[in-house]
Amino acid sequence: MLSIATTAAESAPQTLRVKRIIPRGAVAPAAVIAGALIDKDKRHEVFGQVAGGAGSRGPEVKQRAWITEGTGIVCGTSQMRINKRTLVMEDCAAPMKKVNGFEWTENFDGVQELAGGQKIYVNLKCVVGAGGSQTRTLRDECYPFVEAQLNYLVRNPGSTALFANIFDGDEAAKRMPMFQYLLGLPEYAGVASRVYVGDLLGYYERFNSWC
Repeated sequence: MLSIATTAAESAPQTLRVKRIIPRGAVAPAAVIAGALIDKDKRHEVFGQVAGGAGSRGPEVKQRAWITEGTGIVCGTSQMRINKRTLVMEDCAAPMKKVNGFEWTENFDGVQELAGGQKIYVNLKCVVGAGGSQTRTLRDECYPFVEAQLNYLVRNPGSTALFANIFDGDEAAKRMPMFQYLLGLPEYAGVASRVYVGDLLGYYERFNSWC
């Protein structure tokens, strides 16, 4: 995925060797598998303990690390959120301290900055097993968040933002047609290509198309 090129300094004897990393296109790390293959047991194997406490962030931490490894561009943390009513996006670390706290989406879990300053805002989830909790996560958290991203792009045609919603897990894979329905609505035809919804394995191909 990455090749190492040396500068002219290498040809000079007794001179510090300077190397620079040149991206050759994103490639999925070997540990990344199709999201549909991640059930409860596989999630534990891949991400470790995820039920409550600090362990609940295990998938997010690993997903972000694999994004960095596979793309060669750091996926850092972010506090950016979209206001669902006004459709502005801004850094908002503590929305519940504001009277309009319920208007804000959850924060993006990661952000990557491309050459030229264009940014990819990343939303990470791993949803496995059927049940009411999983349905609420996908229906009440993930779907409105993706919809807010699409509405933001429609309202702000000058924005260069890109959005990546990486949903791993067998239940997320099962419900993916519902997100594809949203992306396929005619009102989003002009912006849908700037919003990715899929598993981590598929993200690297979309990243390459954006770059």
